Amino acid sequence: MIVIYTDGAYSSSRDQGGWAYVVTENGEKIASAFFPERNTTNNRMEILGAMEACSWAKANGHPNVTIITDSMYVIGTMTKNWKRKKNVDLWVQFDEIVKDMNVTFEHVKGHAGNKYNELCDVLAVQASHCAN
Repeated sequence: MIVIYTDGAYSSSRDQGGWAYVVTENGEKIASAFFPERNTTNNRMEILGAMEACSWAKANGHPNVTIITDSMYVIGTMTKNWKRKKNVDLWVQFDEIVKDMNVTFEHVKGHAGNKYNELCDVLAVQASHCAN
């Protein structure tokens, strides 16, 4: 079973952010990625982290995946029909990526000692410092 941890980070003082994901199989890390973004928001980074994780899973032949995130925004929008007033461009892309997948979303409390959630946070913050 593939479980992917995702996170996003944003610094308003630098107006830049980063997203990250860590892919695990049987509790072991098998892949990760992170990327910086300029002129963004924290919510966009949270969406991109989960969206890019699903894209990786699909591209690597894993149509069944669990996404673990500390973002209630992502979970609520993808599973509880929260209104999509902002970031509509990303939600449309996200829907297209997951349309043929079986994706389960689970919440994890951020900064609470979960090994892979903490690693995702470190990677997303690191990415947010790389944007130019």
